[in-house]
Amino acid sequence: MRAVIDDLLNVPERENGGRTAYDRFDFQTAWGISKVIDLHQAGTNYAVGFEFHDDLVELDDADAPTAAVFYQMKSLDSGHWTLSRILDRPVAGKTKQTLKSSIAGKMFDNIKRFGAVVGKLVMVSNQPLSEVGPRYEEVPLATLERDDVAKFVTAMKLECRGFKEVDHLGYFHYEQCRLGLGSYEDAVFGQVGMLLHERNIDARPIPFTLHLVNEGRRRSKKLAQIKDFEELKRSKFMTRQQVDGWLTQLDNETSYRPSWESASRHLHLDHRREAVLSREWYSYMAERKRRWSAATLEMASEVKAKVAPVVDDAGKLVDGINAAVPLIAAQIRKWKPGASDDFVFAVALYEYMR
Repeated sequence: MRAVIDDLLNVPERENGGRTAYDRFDFQTAWGISKVIDLHQAGTNYAVGFEFHDDLVELDDADAPTAAVFYQMKSLDSGHWTLSRILDRPVAGKTKQTLKSSIAGKMFDNIKRFGAVVGKLVMVSNQPLSEVGPRYEEVPLATLERDDVAKFVTAMKLECRGFKEVDHLGYFHYEQCRLGLGSYEDAVFGQVGMLLHERNIDARPIPFTLHLVNEGRRRSKKLAQIKDFEELKRSKFMTRQQVDGWLTQLDNETSYRPSWESASRHLHLDHRREAVLSREWYSYMAERKRRWSAATLEMASEVKAKVAPVVDDAGKLVDGINAAVPLIAAQIRKWKPGASDDFVFAVALYEYMR
């Protein structure tokens, strides 16, 4: 366990061009979220890292890891992959031409860098590998036809110093995933919907899915200086503990909402003013639900922290809310540009009553 943590903290990351390829990145994030949901439903204590040493990395345990699976994501609009394509080494440079690493060579680089930490090296794509055929499962390259295995081993020995068939071939796998380029969003929405159903959480799957995607994208950013393994997990990994926490927050948000009827009767307003604020109250409720995310939760918590002491010190509820509105107006308008004063009032009242 200690060796895995030390390596993850100390081995420098190689340059990764995936961060600049938006389409591949989007598909890659979706597959990462799909993997997280699969592991969550399987009950494992997982940790999935985004853009950390490879496109994705999966630790066998979030608290006491002993091995890591490295995933290389490659999507195609159409067609298929071949071993020749995976082993191809592009030529770089116009004058002094050099051979760049192949896809398989980049995968092997993790063995050179992490050694015994590596559990598997998996190339994942939406299209099949011709030598395997259309199989939606993880296939060890060692199980290919003898001539195909020999082709792979020969090319790897030429490219990668230290590659040995008996030691390293068993690490390499290929997986044709079930996410299609034109339908991966709907597929992940469906997975999240099933997860929420299993947890008996009465919420639409799209906002929670977008929350997970945003968290995945945030973890895909370049790693800043970190001090320990816990900080590394927060920065680059998605874990069971984190997802359980988000699900609990979502459940709390959906299981209890203050009602306009209970809030408005303490305001003692005339019917015209009450009608205006009622519309803004329900508008905020809808917006809050539609935009459920870490940013929305943080905004709501900060608003409550500012509003509560002001209202608690006021003699009347309406006076307290009016006094709190200037304290949160800029923050609310940052979250919802152009929000009216009545909308800000409704937000202050809702979060105070929540």
